[in-house]
Amino acid sequence: MSTDKNKELFGFGARLIEERLKLGFTQKALAAVLEKTSMTQIKYESEETKPDLLYLAGLHKLGADIYYIVTGIRSANAIAKDEIEVLDGYRALDIRGKAGVLGMITGLSAPQAISGVSNLGKVGQQIVGDITGSQAVNLIGKKTKK
Repeated sequence: MSTDKNKELFGFGARLIEERLKLGFTQKALAAVLEKTSMTQIKYESEETKPDLLYLAGLHKLGADIYYIVTGIRSANAIAKDEIEVLDGYRALDIRGKAGVLGMITGLSAPQAISGVSNLGKVGQQIVGDITGSQAVNLIGKKTKK
């Protein structure tokens, strides 16, 4: 392997540690799950030896970003196991359930531009934001008799 190719792989041990910790494994536990010895795991993370394809495939099944470990660039396709469960559950919902989930996410996210009604004086009112659905919006209000 040429020196240039070795430079491309430099740092994979640190990225391997990062992904292992992201998955919540100790060195010993990950080695056991992937049928390696603790010493082999230590050698991979210290870059003394390089992991084989079966090891990388096993890491991938656990939810590690293999592309990132090898190249140092995050994969756009990397998705954790819990994210897959959320996505599968979301896809199984009907339109009303999906709207509820999106509403919950919006409510839990940091505040951004607020949708609502702005008063344009005597000309009228304008509804601002993405408002979809079959809900009616009452802009007139109730008049009370005196």
